[in-house]
Amino acid sequence: MFRLSSVVVLGVLALALPSGCGDKQNPAGDFRQPADASGSAGVSYTQTIAPMMAASCSVSDCHDSTARVANVALDTYDEVKANAERSNQSIQDGWMPVGSVPPLTEAEKQAFDSWVKAGAPNN
Repeated sequence: MFRLSSVVVLGVLALALPSGCGDKQNPAGDFRQPADASGSAGVSYTQTIAPMMAASCSVSDCHDSTARVANVALDTYDEVKANAERSNQSIQDGWMPVGSVPPLTEAEKQAFDSWVKAGAPNN
């Protein structure tokens, strides 16, 4: 048999639990990616940057391990990080990618810029 106080406690918990998910830093409650200073989820190298580089940069005759345009390969995290600032400037200025590769979207440009500004984490 429940007492009135038990019912009240259960009711309060039932109302509080759904609003307790997430936090001020990461309101979506997605703890796989760290929140940046703006409160939005950080950009993942593995999920966002690496696929973007594979599709638009480290392709044949550009920045792959054999072509190395401007002597820069962008096949691995270490290579991308070592060239992150210079690559970001080229991307933001519209110099890269060039040729038959489709241009990056504004969202992709912003993601790369955010990733570089976050210190180019290997996440």
